[in-house]
Amino acid sequence: MSARKIEPSTSERIKQEILSAWKEGHGGHSERVFLTKGEDGLVLLIPKALYQAELDLHRTATGGGKVLNQYLRTLLHSVASEFIPMIEENVKQKIDDVIPLIDLRAGWAIIFYRTN
Repeated sequence: MSARKIEPSTSERIKQEILSAWKEGHGGHSERVFLTKGEDGLVLLIPKALYQAELDLHRTATGGGKVLNQYLRTLLHSVASEFIPMIEENVKQKIDDVIPLIDLRAGWAIIFYRTN
């Protein structure tokens, strides 16, 4: 099975809408989103998704900022889930799972949409 391509205009729309939703729900200094489509899903990477204060808290918090990480993952999952219908329509595949990941060292938010 080969990966289905996403039209560049559709890819841009998905990236911009997710970036807008993330900024509205959280904030941050992100200006771009990277999108990669493969056979098993779609990945969106949002650099500079976190505030410097969050990165500093991670460095100084006991336990590596587990509460902060869980909060941000929950928020990211909420934002990402809103876009499941739009992504399914554009990639012509059903989304089986949304996996939100937060990199507290780099300040990146990562969304993995796993397809069937």
